Amino acid sequence: MKTATIYSRVSDPGQMGGLSPELQKELCQKWAKEKGYQVVGVYQDGGRSGTKTVGRDGLEDMIIQCQKEKVNAALVIDTDRIARNEVDHFSIKNELRKGGTQLIAINQPLNDTPEGQFLETILAGANAFYSRLLGRKVRKSLEKKCQMGDWPGWGPVGYTNVNRGTIEKPNNVIEVDPEFGSKVTEIFKLYSTNRYSVDNLVEISYSIGLRSKNGKKLCRNVLYAMLKNVFYTGYFKFKGELYKGNHEPLTTPEIFEACQRIMDIHNRHVCRRRKYKWLLNGLAFCQIHDSRLCGDWVSRKGRAYYHGNANKGCRRYLSLDTVEKNVAKYLQKIQFSDKLTNQVIEKAKELVKQSREIKQQEIENIRNAIKQLEVKRNALEDNLLDGTIDKEAFKRKHGELDIQIQNCDNEIATLENQGGLNIDVVVEIVSLMKNIRQEYEKASFEAKRHYLSMFFEKLWFDEAGNVVKSDYTPLFQHLVDNQFIRIRAIWLPRLDSNQQPSSYKNPSVTKRLGLSHHRAIRELGI
Repeated sequence: MKTATIYSRVSDPGQMGGLSPELQKELCQKWAKEKGYQVVGVYQDGGRSGTKTVGRDGLEDMIIQCQKEKVNAALVIDTDRIARNEVDHFSIKNELRKGGTQLIAINQPLNDTPEGQFLETILAGANAFYSRLLGRKVRKSLEKKCQMGDWPGWGPVGYTNVNRGTIEKPNNVIEVDPEFGSKVTEIFKLYSTNRYSVDNLVEISYSIGLRSKNGKKLCRNVLYAMLKNVFYTGYFKFKGELYKGNHEPLTTPEIFEACQRIMDIHNRHVCRRRKYKWLLNGLAFCQIHDSRLCGDWVSRKGRAYYHGNANKGCRRYLSLDTVEKNVAKYLQKIQFSDKLTNQVIEKAKELVKQSREIKQQEIENIRNAIKQLEVKRNALEDNLLDGTIDKEAFKRKHGELDIQIQNCDNEIATLENQGGLNIDVVVEIVSLMKNIRQEYEKASFEAKRHYLSMFFEKLWFDEAGNVVKSDYTPLFQHLVDNQFIRIRAIWLPRLDSNQQPSSYKNPSVTKRLGLSHHRAIRELGI
């Protein structure tokens, strides 16, 4: 007796509980019985598109059984159940044919005659055409929705999807989540201060109640994506196009742009959280072999080293402590001019003053906004007492005003805590310009990494781990070329208040050796 398998498919998961899969199966079984086939397997894929084969486990299992057991026929109700793509249609048919299985669509009788193959090609093309036409209609509908300012999907963290219509005529809109919206706003404000990393914000978001749907911490990638999502400014991107949304923004464009600048800086200069941190990765190179030096921990020795690329012949391991100490010594060569230092100090004073004024003005503007909201709230309460508004409308509008007032209070508290421009940062910058090595050695790992990335693109080391040359960043090179920074090449000990080397205190000796007119000594003021 001839054998057959049955395959059914529906695109919409909602149809799984309906008649469609069962109806397909029933019709195929009836046809098999009439034609004398014994059904040896029934397979189905629910909620799977016919435009691709990925993820269609039922189809794959059917093909495997047909090839393994030499099944005579694979039954489907129509050819579009197998595929809505011409290439996939004939690929599946060829896979079945390898095991001697014939693909049969019971509502579309086809055969292997030239006319039958031509008709099958037309049907496969028609199935693909229908799918592509439907896809184009959906895309046009989504584009129109975007042009109207409505995001055609689920809202991100801090927003919720709400149906303001009916079940028959839904009107799905995106609104601020009353529980998480203000907390998302707070996260943006905190990150814009440049005092918190994304890892810090993971802990902070959990402590203030901003969590995932299952009540756990937001993972780092989710928080990072949130900070980069323009949706929170009242806009959204769809298919590469930027649209103005109807949803309420949770942060300002200024704060959002500040967050983007901070992330750009961190991605370029700051090492990500790892088990071991290597200060010079990406900056250190071997001068002899033109090879990048990478940090590595040698367990058998219990020490860290920088080593080159063995494929390029660089097999030397340089002690991490030696290399990084030599970098600190190398920084002694850098000296900022008094002119640049004074300009930075004056600019810092100006920025601090401007920051205080801007902060005070922003606080005053927010307080005025609170007063206006309180006037609206009082008027709303009067309307309730007069009976011109019902309790449900009063409760909803009153709650919205309370949330807005609370958000304004939070903004004021955040501004007051920020204290304007961070004066500690200004002091660190000025101290760095006066004594680079001293401030560098006291700095944190992240700060050291940032300083080196400001100054150098590459540092070249010899076999002993000494810095022999460096490639400056464009900004640093510009300052050197314009004499705002001086690179000192010769170092002599300074032992007394006159900054004269002890070996040459006798004027006759320095004159006899010709050192009194030496350029390096003249620059050092000796």
